[in-house]
Amino acid sequence: MSRIFKLLRPYTIWLILAPTFMVLEVAMDLMQPKLMSHIIDGGVAAGDSSAIFQYGIRMLVCALVGLLAGYLSMLCSNYAGFSWGLQLRRTLFRHIQQFSFAETDKFTTGSLVTRLTSDIGMIQHGISMVTRMLFRSPFLLMGSIYLVLTTNPKISIPLLAAAPILSGLVIWRIRVVRPLYRRIQERLDDVNTVMQENLTGIRVVKAFASEPYERERFDDANERLTETSVRTGKIMVALGPWLSFVQYLTVIAIVFIAARDINLKLIQIGEVAAIINYATQVMMSLIMLSHQIMHLSRAAVSVRRIDEVFETEPSIVDGSIDESPENGSVEIRGVSFKYPAAVGDPVLKNISLHIKDGEHLAIMGATGSGKTSLVNLLPRFYDPTEGAILIGDRDIREYTLEALRYSMGIVMQETRLFFGTIAENIRWGDEYATDDEVEHYARIAGAHDFIMSFPEGYNTSMAQGGVTLSGGQKQRISIARALLRRPQILILDDSTSAVDVLTETRIQEALRKEMRGMTVIKIAQRISSVMDADRIVVLEDVAITGIGSHEELLSTNATYREICDSQDSLREISDAS
Repeated sequence: MSRIFKLLRPYTIWLILAPTFMVLEVAMDLMQPKLMSHIIDGGVAAGDSSAIFQYGIRMLVCALVGLLAGYLSMLCSNYAGFSWGLQLRRTLFRHIQQFSFAETDKFTTGSLVTRLTSDIGMIQHGISMVTRMLFRSPFLLMGSIYLVLTTNPKISIPLLAAAPILSGLVIWRIRVVRPLYRRIQERLDDVNTVMQENLTGIRVVKAFASEPYERERFDDANERLTETSVRTGKIMVALGPWLSFVQYLTVIAIVFIAARDINLKLIQIGEVAAIINYATQVMMSLIMLSHQIMHLSRAAVSVRRIDEVFETEPSIVDGSIDESPENGSVEIRGVSFKYPAAVGDPVLKNISLHIKDGEHLAIMGATGSGKTSLVNLLPRFYDPTEGAILIGDRDIREYTLEALRYSMGIVMQETRLFFGTIAENIRWGDEYATDDEVEHYARIAGAHDFIMSFPEGYNTSMAQGGVTLSGGQKQRISIARALLRRPQILILDDSTSAVDVLTETRIQEALRKEMRGMTVIKIAQRISSVMDADRIVVLEDVAITGIGSHEELLSTNATYREICDSQDSLREISDAS
């Protein structure tokens, strides 16, 4: 919780000024009924027009001072609240970006989005309310009670008749603010969209080390949300004190209009009017205070939810070497791994493997054998429970995450595309790539033909997640995206599972030329996808049970033969060979 409120320090002066102006406004409000009582009893009732004028001027001055103080108080509280909310959203977002998969697995995506938007909005409103309204209600309540007890308690009907004017102002405010509130929700949708994409596609973001780019996207949406909120707040600030000002002027006008009846001295109207005003303030203060306490209770829950995220520190510690590995060699030394929240045995146990620079390695195994878990350790999505991994003859924990991940091109098992055009999605591999480079790698990935079948070609906009594309089309765009980076190490995690055999064969033929000199680690289910690899690793029961070429494994590894038999591939492979 301390981390949340530390962000308030830059706005300390505004947090002090807001309640200070608020106390001044309350003092002016409390003086009004008393001044009116003097006008009625000491001026009108006594026939002293100079007293009426003097007290009337004092009321007008108090109303103007109260108007200015209230306006300044709301400006200070809104500025502190909205600015602090901007900083808290930015700080929380960057904290979440530092999470490894272990931390993102702890929270659901929807929960993190809600905490980043709705919960922060609740706290933000609470800060604005505390610095203004929570000071107003108690001071107004205590002051009104004291003045009621020290004034003649005779009760009479109020002299207030400003309902049409006040209603008109309220209706005007609703009409003006309603579209702005709708715009705020639209801006909030933009923030949620960026956050949702980053959380659901966090593996792709981290794989391409695109955190800085995503921070810029988020800051832009966040600032637009803040600008609209501040504009709405200014309208609310400008109208509130005017409602009070109209009320006070109306009371003065009614007193002067009713001067003839007041001069009859039938009743002490001033005392009655003052008591009614103070009694109304007491009741309104109690109602407002109850609403404020309810809102603060909700805000306290939001504070705890935000604090849970801040208390979750990233388990992956960034290294200090900010340069890419010297080569694409990979050495896995006695690695065991267990997911942080998992119960039971590890998913990888005592894995040792050396991959030469430029070697093409394939990994085969049944579902759940640990293939994806193994390759997820290379870009440090998770750290091994035991053992070490070296890339370029250096422990991967020594590299910065950005340098390590930028040396890799990763096509994940679950393909993730982002809102935007097809070209923009491919350029995730290299945002400065030319159109020719984008097209070149799209051709290699077998994506060019279907892209050009769309009316707008590479400028075709895709819905979130690429839901308008087939699984095979998304995979091919993902392959082009990874190749565009021209990485030292290319990781293909079942990257052509949704592509037909003929298309896969064409893609593989194009990839062979492009991947020369590149270290390639391929996970696949089809034997035909791994036959041309330099070596094939067979994973079974969380351990390596076989390493060799296709021909070697057919003769030495029972698991590999079973996979071939299950696909009825002995005949298919001989035909393909």
